[in-house]
Amino acid sequence: MNIAASSICWVHDTLEDALRKARECGFRAFEPLVFPAELCRLHGDLRELKASDLHRLLAKYDMKLAALHLGAIKTRSDDQRKALTDYAKRAIEVAAELGCPVIVEGGPDRASEPLVPFLRSLEELVPALKGTDVKIGLENHYRNWIQYIQDYEHIFQHVGHPQIGITLDTGHFTSAGVDSADVVRRFPDKVFHVHVKDHVGTQSVPLGSGQTDNFAVARELKKIGFAGYLSQELEVAEGIDADQAARDGYAYMTRLREI
Repeated sequence: MNIAASSICWVHDTLEDALRKARECGFRAFEPLVFPAELCRLHGDLRELKASDLHRLLAKYDMKLAALHLGAIKTRSDDQRKALTDYAKRAIEVAAELGCPVIVEGGPDRASEPLVPFLRSLEELVPALKGTDVKIGLENHYRNWIQYIQDYEHIFQHVGHPQIGITLDTGHFTSAGVDSADVVRRFPDKVFHVHVKDHVGTQSVPLGSGQTDNFAVARELKKIGFAGYLSQELEVAEGIDADQAARDGYAYMTRLREI
C-alpha cells in the first residue's frame, strides 16, 4: 500500500501551495481535485490546466500523481450529463499521458437526480479506456446513488468492465452506516483507490479522533494484496487548523500503510 494526500486537505489554498504543504508533511504522492468549473472551481479544470503544467508542478515538489479527482457525473439534465462525461474522457487522456493510475468519479444525488443516465455515461466511458492502463474508481458518497454495497452490485452488473471499480471512501461509508471492511471483502478485485477520512456520524473530523475504523479497512486491504493508494482526505470544520491536522494525518497514514 502507498499513501497520498488529497488537495481537499488545503481547499482554500492554490494548487501549488497545496502541493508544497503536502510535501512538507512528508507525502510523496498527491491527488488533486480537478473538478470541472461547472461543478466547483478548486484546483484546476483539465480543459484549462495543461498536463505539462501539472507534470511540472509535481516534478518541482518531487511528487507522484496518485489519482485525479473529478467530482461527480450529475444527471439533472442530459446536457449536463454529456458535458461531465466528456470531461471524464478528457481526464482519462490526461491520466494516460501522466501515468496516473486512477480517475475518481462520483455519482448523482439520490434524491433529486436519476441513476440510469449515469449508467449510460459509464458505458460511454468504456471506449475511452481502451488502450490505456487508467482505471475509473467510482467513489461512494453519502446520499448519492453510490452509497451502499448493493449500489455497487447494481452498477457492476450493468457495466462489468475490468477498468471500472471502486474508490472506497471510509468517511462516507461511516455516514451511510456501511462497514468499509465489508466492501473490501465483497469486492476484492474492484477496490482501486481509497479515501481515508474519519467521521463522527456524518461529521468529518481529524484523523484518529472519530468513529471510523480505518485500521480494519487497512487489514482487509493487506489481505488482498492491495497495491494502490490510501489518500488522506481531510474536510475539517471551521476553527480547526487544517495544516496541523494534515501534518498529524501523515503520521496516522504511515501507521495505516505499515499495519
